[in-house]
Amino acid sequence: MMRRAVLILGIVFWLCIGAARAESLSLVRDEEIERAISFYLTPLFEQAGLDPKAMEIHLVKDDTINAFAAKGLHVFIHTGLILKADNAQEIIAVLAHETGHISGGHIVRLYENMRIAQRNMLLSMILGAVAAAAGGGADVAVGAVLGGANTMQSAFAAYRRTEENAADQTAVSLLQKTGHDLSGLETIMRKLKAQESYQATDDFVLWRSHPAAKERLDIILNQQKTKFSPDQKRMKKENALFDRIKAKLTGFLYPTKKTLERYPKTDTGLPARYARAIAAYKDGLFKDALVQADSLIFDYPDDPYFYELKGQILFETGKAAQAVEPYQKAVSLLPDSALLRLGLIQAQIEKDDADALIEAEKSLSLFTNMSHEIPLIWRLQAVVYGRTGRQGLASYALAEYNLALGNKKQAESFARRAAETLPEGMPAQLRAQDILHSLQDKKSKNNPKR
Repeated sequence: MMRRAVLILGIVFWLCIGAARAESLSLVRDEEIERAISFYLTPLFEQAGLDPKAMEIHLVKDDTINAFAAKGLHVFIHTGLILKADNAQEIIAVLAHETGHISGGHIVRLYENMRIAQRNMLLSMILGAVAAAAGGGADVAVGAVLGGANTMQSAFAAYRRTEENAADQTAVSLLQKTGHDLSGLETIMRKLKAQESYQATDDFVLWRSHPAAKERLDIILNQQKTKFSPDQKRMKKENALFDRIKAKLTGFLYPTKKTLERYPKTDTGLPARYARAIAAYKDGLFKDALVQADSLIFDYPDDPYFYELKGQILFETGKAAQAVEPYQKAVSLLPDSALLRLGLIQAQIEKDDADALIEAEKSLSLFTNMSHEIPLIWRLQAVVYGRTGRQGLASYALAEYNLALGNKKQAESFARRAAETLPEGMPAQLRAQDILHSLQDKKSKNNPKR
């Protein structure tokens, strides 16, 4: 009986997790990979009537084949999807499916159904507690909760299966409209089927909310009878991008031995060279990594990501002053890249001379509207302020940084220091006061006087 009660608690968490799912994920940032995914997603969004400029792409460090969408046109892609795919068409098929969820309004309805489900689950728990208090005992209480949970879970799972099937059908239509065939959708479904078989447990099958991959695969194979006219030129470009980003992820995330097995020295193609350069850097073979990075730059002098790699190797091996030049070149080739510019700013700060700090501060001023998305910006500003003798502003920036990370105690400490140090009425001083008042109000609400 105890195991069943724990299972019920698990269901409650499962129902709640969607709303806060992104907050507990291990996210990674990479300009090149995010742009590749954007290239794949843009035509799908356009055909679905969605605004590609509003989409937000997030990479999740997770080895499973998966992707999901959240409110606000947020699309999350597991690194495992990229690493285990054989070509771009498999990734695009998954993205078409997630686009189907977004365009079909499934995400908004999912949040609403989760809210209703949580309310009903809470009602079942209350009824169980009332039954127990009335003398029914623990068995009656758990029975009441189980009844509510089973009914709610069955209805929720059936609803999700319907939407998954609808998203599959939308994916087929979007793939056709964007010049793709169904080969990627078919092969990724076969991989999902194998993953399902590996992961399956009694509880997993019992609480499944998606239709089985076999069922979905059968429907897709039936759709293959429809004639498609794929855009071979675009698909070739998509697959070339895929080869690069898969090689890059392999180099960074897989053990060096596995990387070299997949990309042996006999492979002289760009993706293999890229993967081996990254693997050498990650393995501590810095001289070799720099030689390989320079070789890539020599052959591809207009590729910003090879300069970024060289800058990263130099910066993270304590050669910040030397890292500035390759980062500057990367930014000049891709001036609208926030991540490349942040790499340059970090190198300029660590170079630690007056001119470099001035340039770093100028660049940081361009990120005013992005500081809520990238807390690192506040930390970098704090370092610049500190090294140029503006301790009050440094304290304010650290208050914002810690607030963004949820470190309330540190945020309060730095905000108090900034409020006391900065001139009265200065915007940063007023904002520091706002942070203090906000944190103190939350303290009062959480700890009311008795």
